[in-house]
This record gives sequence, C-alpha cells and structure tokens, in this order.
Amino acid sequence: MRHDRTTYLFLLCLTAASAYGCYLLVTPFLKPIFFAAVAAILFYPVYSWIGRKLKNRSLASLLATLVVVFVLAVSFALLGRALAAGIHETYDSLNVNGDGRERLGTYLLVLSDRTMAAMAKYLPISATDLRATVTGQLQRIPALIVGSAAGLLEGIASGLVNALICAFVLFFLFRDGRNLVRRAYVLLPLRIYQARRLLIGIQETLRAIVYGTLAVAVLQGALTGIGFWILGVTSPVLWATITALCALIPVVGTGFVLIPAISMLAFNGHWIKALILLVWGLAVVHPVDNFLRPYLIGGRTKLSTLFVFFSLLGGLQAFGTLGVFLGPVILAAALALFSFLREETRRATPSVEMSRGWVRQF
Repeated sequence: MRHDRTTYLFLLCLTAASAYGCYLLVTPFLKPIFFAAVAAILFYPVYSWIGRKLKNRSLASLLATLVVVFVLAVSFALLGRALAAGIHETYDSLNVNGDGRERLGTYLLVLSDRTMAAMAKYLPISATDLRATVTGQLQRIPALIVGSAAGLLEGIASGLVNALICAFVLFFLFRDGRNLVRRAYVLLPLRIYQARRLLIGIQETLRAIVYGTLAVAVLQGALTGIGFWILGVTSPVLWATITALCALIPVVGTGFVLIPAISMLAFNGHWIKALILLVWGLAVVHPVDNFLRPYLIGGRTKLSTLFVFFSLLGGLQAFGTLGVFLGPVILAAALALFSFLREETRRATPSVEMSRGWVRQF
C-alpha cells in the first residue's frame, strides 16, 4: 500500500513537471492557438455543413479554414479602406475650402489647436512656441517610422507567422475537434455529464460574447453613421466604423465619437442639429447597449449583466485583448465548477448524516 502511494505521488510529480514543460512549449503561441480555438467554435457550423456535403473531413477542414481566412481578410480590408478614406477626406478638408458640411475630423484638429492655446496661458511658453514644438514632434514621426522600419517589418513578419499558425491550428481543430472534446471528457477528473456541461458552457459563453458584442457594435456604429449622414456630418462611414470599434471596448463606448460631434455642432451654432444628435444618441444609439447586450450575452450565458461587465473589464486589465474572451469564459467556468461542487456536497451529505445516525445508535 505504501509502494502504491509512493508510485502515485511520483507519477503526480512527473505529470505536473511534464504539464509545465508543455506550457513552456506553447507559451509563445498561446495567442494564435486561442484565436484559432475561438474561430473553430464560432465557425464549426460552417465546417459541419461543408462536411455533410463532402463526406471528407480533411477537405472539409481545409475549405472551412479558407472560408474563415477569407472572411477575416475581407473584414480587415473593408475596415482599413473605410479608415483610410475618412482620414484622407479629413486631410483634404484642411487645405480645400469646405462644402458647407460639418467635418468632425477638422473640428477635432481645431479643438486640439485651441487646447494648446489655452494651455499656453498656464505654461511658461507661448502658444506659437507650443504649436511649433508639437508640429516639430509630428514632423519627426516619418523619420521615426523610417528609423524603426526594421522593427516594423519584424512586427509584420511576426503577425504573418501568428496568422499562419492560427490557420494551421484551426485546420486541425476543425478536423479533430470532436475527438479532442471526447478525450477531454475522459481526462478531466469530473463526471461525464459535468465535463460535458462545463465545455458546453464555455462554448456557449464564447459564442454569446463574440456574436453579442459584434452585433451591438455594428448596430451602434450603423445608427451613429445614419445620424451623421442625416445631419450633414462628413465621413459618416468613417465615424460609424470608429464608433463600432469604440463600442467593442467597455466603458469607452459610443460617447467617444458622439460627444465631440454634439459639441462641434453646438459650437458652430447648429443648436437644433446638436439637440437632435443628443436625443438620437440617448434615445436610440445608447439603449442598444443597455437592452440588446443583456439579451444577446446574459440571456444565452445565464450570467448577470453586472458579472459580464466586470469580467470584460477584469479580462482586459489582466490579459489585454484576449481578456475580452477570457474574462467571461473564466467567469462561466468558475460558476459551473461552483455548481458542481455544490452538487457533490449535496450528494455526500446523506451518507454523512447516515453515518452520524449509525454512530449515535451505539
């Protein structure tokens, strides 16, 4: 019996050491692996549909991976095009007479210039010198970019490598994902139904977070762009895109774009337009986050909106960009494990009470 206990402890130590070694091996690739896992969960229905048509897992996995790569590439291309077009229009508006439309980008630049002039009143430097200093620093940016070209190329190369790793892992997750899940059921020291509930809960949480957050961001961005278009603010597509990106970040939200736009209209004397945009933001754009997000995320994950909010903030603080997904997943897993612990405690309670009653008989 002592020999069995020693063997078990020795195997436990070796297992822990090997697990730590495996962690060190995959640490440089955690981000692409995690994003591949998220993409596999989100696009698994696409793989299943292709698999039913082709009856070949490898070919279906390859096609599904290509579909994911295509969707992401097109999304980033459209995003980059919208941002580039808006920035180009804002730049042109600085040198060309306006067409009477309200330009938020120009207003922000003018506002920054006025801010520097106001700061000059409290600093031992004139507004002209402060503006010249800032302009000089801005003019150094191209030189810094050229000087850091090696680092920029290294970053691009690293991004491409991570993208290739992500696509490679995604292929095998599509092809062998079901077998990996079945092995997880066996390897986890839980009852089969508990392991299944845990993994399904994580899967549903990821889907709810991604779909819900993207749906809310796109809808808020579209509503903001419609308001800008109606009120005559230039580059509505650009600001709709920026609003959608801001809506993805907790706390920042749509106010990052709407508040400067409202102040721009008010300072330019368009009080009615400013009031309309304020009402549009408070009555239409902002409620989307309050009413639709709890339904899309909290309703599917069975998590409180307050818990989801703090899990997003805590995840961003602890894990960076990945925290948007990891925070809610960790919360869902913790709640599921607490539920399992409560079930096991209740299951063990009758036997404990029976043993106490048996002892009292003697």
